[in-house]
Amino acid sequence: MHRAPTTPLAAAAALAIVLWASAAAAQSLVLSNLVVDNQAGSLMARFGVAVDGVAEISEALQNGATLGLTCKASLGKASGLFGGSRLAAAEMSSRLKYDSLTKEYSLLLPGHEAPLKNTRLDELLRAGWGELTLDMGSWRVLERGQDYSLSLSIRLHQTDIPNWFRRTLFFWSWDVAPSSSYQLHFKI
Repeated sequence: MHRAPTTPLAAAAALAIVLWASAAAAQSLVLSNLVVDNQAGSLMARFGVAVDGVAEISEALQNGATLGLTCKASLGKASGLFGGSRLAAAEMSSRLKYDSLTKEYSLLLPGHEAPLKNTRLDELLRAGWGELTLDMGSWRVLERGQDYSLSLSIRLHQTDIPNWFRRTLFFWSWDVAPSSSYQLHFKI
C-alpha cells in the first residue's frame, strides 16, 4: 500500500493554523449599548461589538485568515426558573479579511452590497461593528405589562477552514475569541 508523503508546506500550513488559533484565543469580545426598540413597527435589537487585541487580529488577517462575526438573538417571555416561550429570533454574520495587494482590511456586513474598507483595522471595526442591528420581527408580538428577556450570543471565529482539516481536528475550537452571551430583561 502506497501512502502519499506529507509535504513540508502542508505540514507547516497546518501547524501555522493551529498555533495562530491558540494564540488568537486570548482575544475577547466586548458588547456595548444593548437596546431593544421599536423602529417603524419592527422590533429591533441594537448593540455594538468591540474586540480587545486588535493587533493580534490584524496579524492573523495579514497572515491570510478570514474571520467571521456571528450574532444570534432570541426573544422570549420571562417566566420562572425554566424560562419562557420564544417569540422571535434573528441571526447575522459578517466577514472580515485583509487584501495584501491593496493593504486594506475589508468588512462585509449583511444588507450592504459593497464591503467597508480601511487601511486601519481599529477604525474599520468601529465603523462596521460599532452599531449593529438585528430585526426581530413585528413589535406587535409584545404585550404591555409583560416581562421579556433578550438573549444575545456573539462569536468571532475563523472561516474557510478546509473540511479535511476541520475533520482531522474535530475537537479544536476555531473561535478567535471566547463566545460571549448576554441577557437583557425588560418590561413594556
